[in-house]
Amino acid sequence: MLKISTRTVLGSVIAVPLIVGSGGVAAAAPAPAPAPVAPVQAPDVPGSGAAAPIAACMAPGDSIELRAGLGALLGTGSGAIAGLPIFFVGAIPFGIIGGVVGAMVGSTTYAQDAWRAPKGC
Repeated sequence: MLKISTRTVLGSVIAVPLIVGSGGVAAAAPAPAPAPVAPVQAPDVPGSGAAAPIAACMAPGDSIELRAGLGALLGTGSGAIAGLPIFFVGAIPFGIIGGVVGAMVGSTTYAQDAWRAPKGC
């Protein structure tokens, strides 16, 4: 019982500075002002004020390897934590399975974003 409460306290002590620090970094950088978008009328419906979608380019340095690696890292960690209740032996296979699934999700999100991005960015 003491071991579980020690882990819980230690985890909360580590989590609080991480959450506060990430919030401080996000609050420190002001968001850029959005560019005004002129409404475009739909050709078949006169008088509609539908706005045209804005094409977004991929971020510099964004790659399929980066997203797959981050997905694998998050998947391995969450899989290992999910496997801990199975006598610590379950953490290894759950971590491996979580890492593979996380890498697949990360690479899939990159492929979807790259497909939607305009070709001249």
